[in-house]
Amino acid sequence: MALSAGLRLDQSLSQTASLDLAGYCLLFEETTRQSGHAGVGLSYGRHFTPDMLGLIGFIAMASPTLGNAVENVAELFPYHQSGTITRLVHQDDGCARLEYRIVTGGIIGREQDAELTMGMFCNIFRHVLGQHWVPRAIWLEHRRIATPSEYDNAFGAPVHFGMGVNAVVFDRAEMGCIMPQGNVRLLDVLRCSLTSLSPAAATRPMEPAADPLLSRIRTEIRYSMGQGVPALSHVAETLRIPRWTLQRRLDGMGITFSALVERTRQELAREYLARPTMPIGEIALLLGYSEISAFSRAFRKWTGVSPRLYRASQHSGGDR
Repeated sequence: MALSAGLRLDQSLSQTASLDLAGYCLLFEETTRQSGHAGVGLSYGRHFTPDMLGLIGFIAMASPTLGNAVENVAELFPYHQSGTITRLVHQDDGCARLEYRIVTGGIIGREQDAELTMGMFCNIFRHVLGQHWVPRAIWLEHRRIATPSEYDNAFGAPVHFGMGVNAVVFDRAEMGCIMPQGNVRLLDVLRCSLTSLSPAAATRPMEPAADPLLSRIRTEIRYSMGQGVPALSHVAETLRIPRWTLQRRLDGMGITFSALVERTRQELAREYLARPTMPIGEIALLLGYSEISAFSRAFRKWTGVSPRLYRASQHSGGDR
């Protein structure tokens, strides 16, 4: 079944090995088709405990508090699975939500992946709060595909369909809970291991350890880019930080918001171009450009070559 989905698996496959996202999603869609069971993702998600998730799962378990675990997952999950974006959003009602969505184009069947991932995220909470923990709500981008009882068995909470993003909604008060296996020294090692092993690491310039706030700002910029170039006021509002405070913090780091947006655009451009099936026109839109020509001009300014030449050099073995 894995081969029919374009995945080549063998017994020597490491937990740190990278799987193609399109093939991964297709694998679960194919499993659904062959089994006739629409709740495949829900079923797998219920049993995906943090220790089965590879480095990202161990990072969550090694975090000192549940809040730190959720923040680390929000920041680092795209290193675990490229082509995705995650973020943590604080709501005004005393809740927060851990969001997830696929940004890679051309993946039509993504429902099973979304439901599986929400189950995986819930199990991070259950690792510290117990197996009977339930979220406040689950958001899913797609329409309902399984029976109501299957969603109730998986989450035990209201499930809202047709949302703009997939998310686990939970009480913010739970973020202070101590992780039973928290280990800050181990956490630092695991974080470095994940970011260095990620395919995206080859396209990112080396830089010193970032201020936690800077990481949150960059995550929000990456998340928002597909809806247009984000403004400082939008990022400040999402992070629940006064605009002038955010500006002052950036000034203290010697970074302008516009430069941060530009750097993030460059990183995303290189990551997207590393995916040979992703159309350049789609990349331009995801980076906030209304026309391919505008993206091409910007990319030439950054690298000295066109996006097509850059992609060709990557896949011919050059510039690596």
